[in-house]
Amino acid sequence: MMIPTHDSEKTQRKEIIVERLKKLNAYDFTRPHRHNYFELFFFLKGGGYHKIDFIDFPIKAGSVHIVAPGQVHQMKRELDSEGFVVLFELNALEAPLAIQDFLFEHICMDASEKKPSYSFSENETPTLNSKIKSIWELFNNKDDLSKLSLRNEIQSLCIACMRMVKEPVTRKQSEYMHFRKLLHSNFSTIKKVKEYAAKLGITEKTLNEIVKKSTGQSASSIIYKQLIMEAKRLLNTNISIKETAYSLNFDDPAHFSKFFKTQTGISPSEFQNYT
Repeated sequence: MMIPTHDSEKTQRKEIIVERLKKLNAYDFTRPHRHNYFELFFFLKGGGYHKIDFIDFPIKAGSVHIVAPGQVHQMKRELDSEGFVVLFELNALEAPLAIQDFLFEHICMDASEKKPSYSFSENETPTLNSKIKSIWELFNNKDDLSKLSLRNEIQSLCIACMRMVKEPVTRKQSEYMHFRKLLHSNFSTIKKVKEYAAKLGITEKTLNEIVKKSTGQSASSIIYKQLIMEAKRLLNTNISIKETAYSLNFDDPAHFSKFFKTQTGISPSEFQNYT
């Protein structure tokens, strides 16, 4: 099965797009797909589920789902569910560094590590409902001041999500994110812990300690996890197992298949048939 990657000329022009989700509309693709821009969903009425990177997240009233560029997702809304989706590239938001870092974490980590779903309490929901309706109105106004206010409102919505992650960022967590950003950019070409440690200017032991403190796992486990997620994404496209192996810089497709089965318990072909 082929998973298309959707592009948007408007997001490439640094525009922010807001679409309404109500009953069946053009957005409700029945097939998994991915984008090269962010999508921020806000649900006014729940029902159904949202599959993001092969994990199902329930669609609940008063919840926000963040889908990062490159993530595979599929919407299965019930007909009476309602909401809005905001489409944007990171640079279009012109956000402060803290918000950029928060959103970039969703790019660097898959949905199993950085949960893309944020559910708000009944007390918080009315304020958020008002905020998303304001976003919709500002988007439709089109004047320059409305565009500025639109960015501010979306940034405010991101901050509301950030507040739900209550733990303060420690030095170790910050160092871990440096590693994850480096891994995101190099996972297909660099697969050894010592090479990442060298690029970060630390020892292999220190890098393992940093990763262990943040995740409970070794640095090599996180590297393998990143490789497997991208392999799964590629295996759901129209390219072959052999091409997937070469895309991830495995010299031998048989070695890739063995690696995939060791990490997941199933072969690449079994995964393709399952999904």
